[in-house]
Amino acid sequence: MYPLLFSVFVLSFAVQATTLKESFNAARLNMESIKRAEQGVFQREEQKNRARAGLLPTINGFATYTRIDPPHVSGLSAFTLKKQYSVGVRLVQPIIRGGVFSALDLARENILLAEFQKDATELNLYQLVISAYYNLKIAQNDVKNLEKLLSFSKERVLEIRNRTNIGRSRRGELMEAESQLHTSEAQYQQGLIEVEQTGKNFEFLTNLSAAEVPELSAIPQADGSLETYLSKLKARPDILAAQQLVKAANHQVSIAKGAHYPSLDFVGNYYIDRTGILATSEWDAGIVLSVPFYQGGGVQAAAREAVASKRISELTAFETIRSAERELSTLYQNYLQLQVQLEAYKQALSKSEEAYRLNKKDYQYGLVTNLDVLQTLNIYIQTKRSYDNLYAMAHMTYKNLEASTGVLP
Repeated sequence: MYPLLFSVFVLSFAVQATTLKESFNAARLNMESIKRAEQGVFQREEQKNRARAGLLPTINGFATYTRIDPPHVSGLSAFTLKKQYSVGVRLVQPIIRGGVFSALDLARENILLAEFQKDATELNLYQLVISAYYNLKIAQNDVKNLEKLLSFSKERVLEIRNRTNIGRSRRGELMEAESQLHTSEAQYQQGLIEVEQTGKNFEFLTNLSAAEVPELSAIPQADGSLETYLSKLKARPDILAAQQLVKAANHQVSIAKGAHYPSLDFVGNYYIDRTGILATSEWDAGIVLSVPFYQGGGVQAAAREAVASKRISELTAFETIRSAERELSTLYQNYLQLQVQLEAYKQALSKSEEAYRLNKKDYQYGLVTNLDVLQTLNIYIQTKRSYDNLYAMAHMTYKNLEASTGVLP
């Protein structure tokens, strides 16, 4: 019954077979991480607009109202008004502000950083999709192989039961075959659980039904030597993002040091109404200079903090590059080793299948025992499972090898 159910399950999704590229495109539309990264770019663009505002004039309306205790002088004078007020419009145009240009440069660098981080998020998502896609394929292949084992085990039980009924096989051999059948059923159930779990993971990433993964093509050859792959690392987005962080940290140092510099502003006021001896004067303008002398050591501390942050960014960039090189080298060596293993498993699979076929035939002539047949059956199916698993792993490793250089489908 279970093999039939699985076959129906496979056929129901056969028309929906999904490629790796289609799965990744669906994941890009589905996952919140990509949407967050896109919002990060938008956020940095608005930060640039805010930094640019520090170079532009500000215009504000103002109003003042003052009540004073009149001085002890005789006579009436504008200086003895108890109530004074003014209403007007004020323009302030920054002329010199320490670090303001560095802040604008930092905002531009942060936009580029956000774009690199978005690309790195996409690359990371692609690697997750690669894992989910091929793990689903491995689980689906494994269930097919276990279904085959279950079918062979049922045939074996039926054959031994018929032989036992006519006295040509021992009852112990029937018990062996039935034990094999129950074990196969348990393994098949576990395989269905694996298909369900890997399917849920695939659906979480892509929002697609866990369709039957198409048959895998031939194992591709590595595209060049290890040095060729390593030379492509400099274009990987997470490495570009780490290097961009160093550039941003440089501007942070300039901003922090800019607090030592004086600031110079042009200030102009237009009065709509005011009291006092200047009541008939409609405007005034001037230059305001502010020179920092002592700020409690806060500026020096901020500068030292920015320098330390820059050093941290540099160390992080070095570590990111070294980790990427190690990861890529490991993937490259693993891929070459998998190809060697596959060739060995291919030979082992051919031999184990032939051994099962011959033992099954020899059993008819009493040349081998039923236990020999069951052992060769288990060896054949286990070898087939290992070969199919390794074949999908080789494809997964190759795709990860490509992704480790920043290549998307």
